[in-house]
Amino acid sequence: MTDSDVVNYEVEGRKVVITINRPDAMNALSSTVMRSLSEAFDEFNSDDQLLVAILTGAGGRAFSAGADLKEMANRLQSDGSDATKGPLAPRPSVREAFRAIEESRKPVIAAIDGYCLAGGFELSLYCDIRIATEPSVFGLPEPRRSLIAGPGLIHLSRMIPLGEALRMQLTGSPISAGRAYEIGLISEVVEDREALFARANATADEIVECAPLAVQAIKRIVKTGRDLTVDAQWRYSEMYQAAIESTEDMLEGPNAFAEKRAPQWKMR
Repeated sequence: MTDSDVVNYEVEGRKVVITINRPDAMNALSSTVMRSLSEAFDEFNSDDQLLVAILTGAGGRAFSAGADLKEMANRLQSDGSDATKGPLAPRPSVREAFRAIEESRKPVIAAIDGYCLAGGFELSLYCDIRIATEPSVFGLPEPRRSLIAGPGLIHLSRMIPLGEALRMQLTGSPISAGRAYEIGLISEVVEDREALFARANATADEIVECAPLAVQAIKRIVKTGRDLTVDAQWRYSEMYQAAIESTEDMLEGPNAFAEKRAPQWKMR
């Protein structure tokens, strides 16, 4: 289980809401937060009863404003600033948290309200669907602190036009939720926090209605296939399609449609 002081884990039916709970610190990503996020997503990934996760931040001011700079400053003071000593090398807790989200076979929705910056922004990039409130802002301000972003440098230009990615990366300047929607970074903008969770839950419920094995196969085909040629992705897709066709759920879908009832997925 996670540290309930900094990360909340709330199961709602077939969904789980994972909340970064440091509102007084703009949900900054301390080592404890990252370790707890890793534990939360490991628990979600291992629970076959849960089909989708919603990741969010507490308080309404920030999804997450990024790394805990106070903690980072303390590390620099105690370890020294010589790069060869590696005080700013990625911590195991950071790598493990990103890995747990990236490797999740199940969909993850980011419900963003407020500042979504630096490491917090990078966390949202690992999610599959991003929904944000109108006041939210997105950015990679690392160069303004003589830092270099991590996953944001790698993934952002694969998700939005290169010029838009470089503008964010080179200037460190944030963009609005409206602009993020225009360039395809987020899928929807809603008015306020209440509407945000209504929409995130509605989207999660739509996913839960689908056959879990098909959903998980689609996610893997699409995300892994980005790095393949079209022909290779076709072959990869056909492999999963063949596996799906051998399941009971493949028969249940058409039968439920013909019988005008809701399907009962068995995940086998």
